[in-house]
Amino acid sequence: MIALSVTAPPSDSMPVKIGHSVETVTEVTERLSAEVLGNPGVNVLATPMLADLCDTAADQVCGEGVTKCMRINIRHLAATAIGDEVHIIAEVISFTGMLVVCRVVGWDSKRKVVSGHVSRVFI
Repeated sequence: MIALSVTAPPSDSMPVKIGHSVETVTEVTERLSAEVLGNPGVNVLATPMLADLCDTAADQVCGEGVTKCMRINIRHLAATAIGDEVHIIAEVISFTGMLVVCRVVGWDSKRKVVSGHVSRVFI
């Protein structure tokens, strides 16, 4: 389950603006684990799943327009246990033409677990 909190959401009539942000909250379940992706005994949030959570937050901050992920550049800083929650904040830091670049940062209940950038393009 992903919960969203949007500040000043962009709409079809309003372009994306620098400073807009979205926070997503996701419960880490076994389906998001590294074990499910073929790493036996590694029952924590998988890096590819964390990248997807960051991309989802970046997509949400782009509003109603259709966007496609162009690049995800993140550092997975710490393991998150099954049952914990991950909070991801995506903030627009650049909007040029059709390209939106978001800073992403995320925490679980104990510490910062991810930082980086996601680039999306309007199609």
